[in-house]
Amino acid sequence: MAASTGALALAGCLSSDPTAAEMRIGAPWEPNVDPLDGGSTLRRLGITEALLGVDYDANPAPELATDWERLDDRSWQFSLREDVTFHGGDSFDATAAVESLERTLESAAFADLPIETVSADDESTVVVETETPFSPLPAHFSRNEAVILNPSTFDEDGSISEPVSTGPFAVDSFGSGGAVSCVRHDEYHGERPEIESVRYERVEDDQVRRMKLESGELEMARILPLGTVDALESADGIDVHTPEIPRIRFLTFDTTSEPFDDERVRRAVNYAIDLKELTESILEGIDDPAVGPFSQDITEWANPDLEGYGHDPSRARRLLSDAGWASAGGNDVRTRDGETLEIEIPTFDARSLPLIAEVLQSDLSAVGFDVDVRTIEYNAMLEQVSQGSFDAYLTSWGTLYYPDPDRLAELFHSEEATLHHGYENEEVDALLEEARELDDRTERKERYYEVQSIVLEESPVAFLTNYTNVIATAGDVSGYEPHPIESRYGLESITVDDE
Repeated sequence: MAASTGALALAGCLSSDPTAAEMRIGAPWEPNVDPLDGGSTLRRLGITEALLGVDYDANPAPELATDWERLDDRSWQFSLREDVTFHGGDSFDATAAVESLERTLESAAFADLPIETVSADDESTVVVETETPFSPLPAHFSRNEAVILNPSTFDEDGSISEPVSTGPFAVDSFGSGGAVSCVRHDEYHGERPEIESVRYERVEDDQVRRMKLESGELEMARILPLGTVDALESADGIDVHTPEIPRIRFLTFDTTSEPFDDERVRRAVNYAIDLKELTESILEGIDDPAVGPFSQDITEWANPDLEGYGHDPSRARRLLSDAGWASAGGNDVRTRDGETLEIEIPTFDARSLPLIAEVLQSDLSAVGFDVDVRTIEYNAMLEQVSQGSFDAYLTSWGTLYYPDPDRLAELFHSEEATLHHGYENEEVDALLEEARELDDRTERKERYYEVQSIVLEESPVAFLTNYTNVIATAGDVSGYEPHPIESRYGLESITVDDE
């Protein structure tokens, strides 16, 4: 694969001396070579691009497509940028886009989408036909798995050994231990980066990432503990960013078995939990209580009229009594027909979740539950709750990882939900299905707002907290703006003062 003389010279320098990169980034995630295996890091580094990106209002935005339109219920047209080149010099056009997208559509990541065909109408136009009306299509074409790769680099079996795309940075090399070095793509079609070289390294330990930043070994350290914010903000030569992202922590109930087959018991849990105290203590006052799946600070798809439950232990006790769970007084465990109100809540070791589980244990015990909290491996937790009846499990989810509220179907549709709550509501199903077909944004919003109101009331899950990332940069880094759904680091807009 060809490259400019300057890029090759710089690449040789980077390969022999990783510390030579102008921008060094540390995060806990390992970058995968193939976007279909998890391409978020490649996308964030500006290596890969898709037909559509995501703007800073968390809406689909032009990337390799300049615009798009819905021709009819089942047809979409995407107009492509001209004079775009892949890393190495090959031209990008509709034929290349289609061949790359066909590989994406054959993958497990896109297997459930109702996309029938993708074709090149001419050199700069891609047409997509869907099996059913599908309004979220543009949002799905902004996903990391849908990035456009140079088809000439695909192996015979469709696999790739290097991600060759069109972004402002190109891969120089993948190193051991989850490192990738990048160089500027001088033929980039958009804003030309000031930075010539970037090195990303996987640093799993939170404190090691912080130390590397403080010692000058990194220009950016990502996903730092909430408890480090005050110390970092008071340190010289470090800037701290705390953007809220579309991720929530929540309890998922088994609505098909006792005790949480009774809506009153699920609502009692919501009233029993002191979310304000939880966020003030465990989460350092940085994360906020959640009232629904989306935050109003991130997206207009969040229902602005949701108020949440509030902390009301007395009401929780009344609901439990109404459901037949009697109290012997004090903090004794409630009983019904000789059975005690015992529940088990598994969670996994993901930063604050085990600590949050302990708070839930205390709050629920105060209204008459006997709570057993267990921290187990994530896949073991999923296996447990998918095998049969359970009580509840504590987890976290990205609720807007593609910029469309159709994500709610994966949370609450009776047949499409990947949560294991067993929740069924025909009205919710109908609203989600209607919204998926509608083109008018206002009409879609009305339906999604109603879905959020219903699930808050019926509580197949208990929304606990929103989620904040902690990112620290060296003081000589300018121009960094956190992206609302984390799809990019915006390196093409960053400068590093070398003085």
